[in-house]
Amino acid sequence: MTKVTYQGVIGCFSSMTCDQCFPDAVSRSCLSFGDAIQSVVGGEADIAIIPVENSTAGRVTEVYGLLPESSLSIIGEHFLPIHYCLMMPTRFVRGLPPQNVTEEELLQWKRSAPSQEEISRAVTTISEVRSHPQGLAQCQKFLMRTMPNARQRESWDTAGAARDLAQEMTPNVAVIAPAGATRYGMTILKENIEDESGNTTRFLFLRKTPLKSEEIHAHPITTLVFRTQHVAGALVEALKVFQAHNINMTKLETYMTGVHHSEPVFYVDLAMNQYDETGQKTLAELRRATLSVQVLGTYEASPARSEQFGFIK
Repeated sequence: MTKVTYQGVIGCFSSMTCDQCFPDAVSRSCLSFGDAIQSVVGGEADIAIIPVENSTAGRVTEVYGLLPESSLSIIGEHFLPIHYCLMMPTRFVRGLPPQNVTEEELLQWKRSAPSQEEISRAVTTISEVRSHPQGLAQCQKFLMRTMPNARQRESWDTAGAARDLAQEMTPNVAVIAPAGATRYGMTILKENIEDESGNTTRFLFLRKTPLKSEEIHAHPITTLVFRTQHVAGALVEALKVFQAHNINMTKLETYMTGVHHSEPVFYVDLAMNQYDETGQKTLAELRRATLSVQVLGTYEASPARSEQFGFIK
């Protein structure tokens, strides 16, 4: 049985991706992206699910350093619509139980959902909001509009923030998390608080061995990183290689590495199959035009791709 690992706890967006794409797999949660990747490198899991970019907050910066260093190969991608909820431990939403009531009435109160009045009152008490940095970034407009004075505190995970808060006895604190995090004794105060209605995160699937040529059919994507000299025109020379072979580039990211952050590295998604003749020629020419090239994987484009996400035909 396939073993899949991801960063976060049950109820987070990575776990939702696991449920959708690997419903029969045995899943394992980790504290960090690096831990999830190392689980595959060390043989404890077969596949790691890693978020790489979000349509609102942009790239997940940490991942760009981990992918080239991991020695793992990208074998697939998945686009997940992202919806956030503002939530608080139910015991702080409900407040104290009613007095001078029968045991039956008290039991009914405990079983009932919080009233809108209780929810509205709870929102006014919030002095701190916790979530993963991406969760906070994707809900900034909501936070500035509704609770500009609330402290924003970063957590290691969205659903994990809900679980951890539920175990505390800290009032006046809310979390931003997926709806699935209500499993930890939380009450949703507001739904769909993300800044953009089309908020979407792209996840990559990583494993030790790359896909074989015969496993890749329609709409291939090849993801790679290359390094150039830090001189004028170096990137242009590399991009000319893609133009010469009529290869569409759907993503280009740059970041600096090295001791003094003086070495430019470029992360690229290409509408190309590294195994066919065009792909082989392109890679050979790219290696001559750059200092180094590292292919991270060739895989099929997600069926969910559209022009918004760089659809490949």
